[in-house]
Amino acid sequence: MNKREFKSNRKQTFSSKEKRIMVEEIRSGLLSLRQSIQQHQVPGSVLQKWNRWYFKMRLLKYYRPKSAFLMAPSQPTVEQLKQQLAEAQAQLAQVKLQNTALETMIKVAEKQLNIDIRKKSGSKQFKS
Repeated sequence: MNKREFKSNRKQTFSSKEKRIMVEEIRSGLLSLRQSIQQHQVPGSVLQKWNRWYFKMRLLKYYRPKSAFLMAPSQPTVEQLKQQLAEAQAQLAQVKLQNTALETMIKVAEKQLNIDIRKKSGSKQFKS
């Protein structure tokens, strides 16, 4: 059907049930917008308007996204923050102790074996 035939037709009226059926066909994927235009002989702009209205009035009242407040984790208390700080400080002390032990072990190995273990900056890698 070409555009001239569309314009020459008298204005059609559809019941709310017919409108709902057309929109649900499009929304469910049963028909594309273009197929629905051809099948029902309704302009695309009208179908899109009905689709927006259907979404606003019918579906939007059931769509309730979770607000950012509900999705955000609860604020930690002062005691929880103090506990986290103490745990972090204990981990830091443990890591410092391990680092000191490794540094000492490297120094002892370098003295006893008379080799350089630490990588020197700017040194070239050996290619085999």
